[in-house]
Amino acid sequence: MKTKDDNILNDDCISISSLSEYTDAITSIRNNIIEDGKSETLFFRGQSNKSWDIRPSIFRDGLISVEHKIIQTATARVPQEFRECSSAFEELTKLQHYGLPTRLLDITMNPLVALYFACLPTSKVNDKEGNDVYPDGIVYICTGYEEHEKSYKAQILSEITKIGFDGNFTLKDLRTRLGVNKDIDPESFIKLIQDTIFVMPSYSNSRLIRQSGAFLISGAINVMTNEHDLWNSKVSKSVKNLNQEVDKKHIIIPQDSKEKLLDELDFFNINESTLFPELEHQMSHIKKVGARWVTTESPSFVKYESETNVSHPVSDNSTKKIDENEVTKIFLKFSIPKLYRPELLKIILDIQQYPDWNYKENTYNELIKNLKHVIKDFDKNKSKTLAEQIANKLISISK
Repeated sequence: MKTKDDNILNDDCISISSLSEYTDAITSIRNNIIEDGKSETLFFRGQSNKSWDIRPSIFRDGLISVEHKIIQTATARVPQEFRECSSAFEELTKLQHYGLPTRLLDITMNPLVALYFACLPTSKVNDKEGNDVYPDGIVYICTGYEEHEKSYKAQILSEITKIGFDGNFTLKDLRTRLGVNKDIDPESFIKLIQDTIFVMPSYSNSRLIRQSGAFLISGAINVMTNEHDLWNSKVSKSVKNLNQEVDKKHIIIPQDSKEKLLDELDFFNINESTLFPELEHQMSHIKKVGARWVTTESPSFVKYESETNVSHPVSDNSTKKIDENEVTKIFLKFSIPKLYRPELLKIILDIQQYPDWNYKENTYNELIKNLKHVIKDFDKNKSKTLAEQIANKLISISK
């Protein structure tokens, strides 16, 4: 029988294969924090591949060098979307929500939400033996004291994203651009702009609410120290891996346990539909649920054909040829003057050169247009009505 100790890989790493094992592990970590008398908040981040580093999207592909341009372009393109944002941090969360690369890293206060993301399917990777395998997932656990999005630190780190640093940009220049009090000493300012903090958002969108979302934001500003005048030290934006901020405790999700865990989470109403309120995610979840309802293979379509149709096949689009006598009867029915009948008859006979003319909207419209052009010479007010009546009568006797 498997015991709880069998799951422990080391003091900071546990492997689980069921929801009960996962909740036991989380509860144990929480109890340890309480016993230590700490008041820090527990945060979680789930990743479907345990080998991925923990890096905000703006810290990838060299995007940090154009961070300010990306944000300025986005907010200028749709300014009405950002007018109601009450803080620079809220602007960032909105940009992040719609897929723009930012220096925000998504985390959650709900361990079940983190587990959901850790269990999502992902592409195969090469293992140590060179085989293509699906990777294990991971839930990172960390503790920290959260800041509100309108806190001083959160505002400073958010405003940095809007500033472009040229080659001669100094610590003093940055302080001026940020509007920081001149009484601050340079070392305290450096600590501020290099800090990484947990931020509680204002829950301005329903996805954040459903996912109990929070964020990590990092300054990641390099300082090239000027020994003679620290304020004249040059500064630059850099990229940063946040593993050290969140990997103090982590739980491994074996690949072969992911599907089972997703099913258990679904029972507790943790799924794509509840975590993502957008319509496309609602439909995606329904599609997945529908696939689980299928119990038998659906038969292929076979069109019904009667004995008559089998023995004497007739084209669906077969058209009866209308002779001059039938057309003359139509002219009489609608009181078409003799003077105009030959020209109208020619139009009708010409349109029948197309074998399926009576099934096509474009030929039908062309017929009405040509008939109307002739009829308006003797009855302008009723030309359209007469043209449609003649065309419809022709179609009715041609099928």
